[in-house]
Amino acid sequence: MPPGTDGPTTHRFALRGRVVTLDDNDTVLDDGVVYVGDRVIDAVLPAEAPAPPGFEQVTPLVTGGTVYPGLIELHNHLPYDVLPLWNVPKRYGNRSQWGGSRNPAYRTLVTGPMRVLGEDPELMPAVVRYVEAKALINGTTTTQGIALFSNAGARRMYRGIVRNVEATDDPDLPEAGSRIADVEAEDAEKFLARLKQPHRLLLHLAEGTDRAAREHFLALKIKAGRWAITENLVGIHCAGLAAEDFQVLADHGASMVWSPLSNLLLYGGTADIAAARRAGVLMGLGSDWSVSGSKGLLGELKAARLAADVGEVDLTDRDLVAMATRDAARILRWERAVGSLRPGLRADLLITAGTADDPYTALVQAGDTDIRLVVIDGIARYGLRDLVRALASDEELEKVSATGAGGRVVNLHDAAGDPLVAGLTLAEAADRLTTALADLPALAARPPRPAPLTGAFAGGVRWRLALDELAPTGAELRPRLALSAAGRTHPTGPELGPVTAAVGALTPLTLDGLTVGADNSFGAVLAQEINLPANYGARLAQLLT
Repeated sequence: MPPGTDGPTTHRFALRGRVVTLDDNDTVLDDGVVYVGDRVIDAVLPAEAPAPPGFEQVTPLVTGGTVYPGLIELHNHLPYDVLPLWNVPKRYGNRSQWGGSRNPAYRTLVTGPMRVLGEDPELMPAVVRYVEAKALINGTTTTQGIALFSNAGARRMYRGIVRNVEATDDPDLPEAGSRIADVEAEDAEKFLARLKQPHRLLLHLAEGTDRAAREHFLALKIKAGRWAITENLVGIHCAGLAAEDFQVLADHGASMVWSPLSNLLLYGGTADIAAARRAGVLMGLGSDWSVSGSKGLLGELKAARLAADVGEVDLTDRDLVAMATRDAARILRWERAVGSLRPGLRADLLITAGTADDPYTALVQAGDTDIRLVVIDGIARYGLRDLVRALASDEELEKVSATGAGGRVVNLHDAAGDPLVAGLTLAEAADRLTTALADLPALAARPPRPAPLTGAFAGGVRWRLALDELAPTGAELRPRLALSAAGRTHPTGPELGPVTAAVGALTPLTLDGLTVGADNSFGAVLAQEINLPANYGARLAQLLT
């Protein structure tokens, strides 16, 4: 929401440390101070400079680390981030081969468990609380949102403490879409008309590395010289694109989101980033989901670093950090509000330990325990207890013990927050989910539990998670245009199978850990993944711990 509107109260404060502004000049202050008032950055100055007006009596809080803009994630199926990493059994060519009804294991490991969690009146709020906190604890200040459906046919986006690109209620942060109506997704001319509306659309595109994956991009060609592409198209994955395809994207002003770990785990390859950079395509990053991706954007930076090295792509650590901050803001048209540390921008901040190494390499290599503080909209939300306590009321803080990073607390208090999770602590959410996932077969077999008549379920309205591809919803995550190159005349994409997996097919699962440091199984599964390049899994596991 815009500064000054209803929400948590703030006060003037200042943070001292090395400051990496990600401004247009890539300014780095080895010893600087970020001054924040009314949730906005008032000034960024060298530590020896006089305090700006209004801050004369404010003593800068010494962070002992490096201050960055908050990380902006442009692709994450957030509700699924309760599920553990999948040990992918074989290499797939495109999205349709492993998702949907063609793969029984997908229903057993993904759609079956998520239906159990997403429709239960006690478990659904726990999912929402847990996955948003997980994003926060991994340094993310902006991500994609959580969609909800009600028994009355209403649809809304969950608004929490982490910024949601799809629901901002702020003219300085124009909302982006991630779904389009079926009819628009299936007709090239209507798809183009939708893209001409003044909203970015983050849509899956060319998911896979084979010819069939690329055909989903080629279907955007209406005729010679005319494509259903504008600057509002943000293509997610783009792993199947050829070099000339990236030039088409660039010529039409489109951008893309790179999710290297998920692509490598499923397909053994990822987007041709070198070709995308040569064409001048603007890129952001996304961890995709925990089933086949990183636990958060901090981890995906490392996955991207290794993927660039394997592909011998000339991609610096500064380039990678820009993808998760300044460039992501530019993709969303948010560069005048977030993405860098400049006066007048929102106070979304990430502070990590240390000031000695190259500032960009330091962030790419930062681990779970290196995060010292996360601030969103001027509110301290996560970090070391002493730092957060200096900026927030102690009664609002919850100790976070399941991160592998001792002494951390989270601030989930929001007086204007969604009643869906009001009063639910992170620990309570984790306990509910841990118990439920361990007893999935029994939960799937029991009749649906009635929703309570109070709080978020008052008035008989019952909300459930609007989960991607469990069942037709009237909105699509990807263009499903007819593939003329393959001679097809019907829309394409993953086939939606039965809403539920057979009860006997469900097996107990383990709640995915908040961080790698708190999840002993993550590195072990990563090392066994057969589609990753040689030594990639072991090297990534080492970087993450």
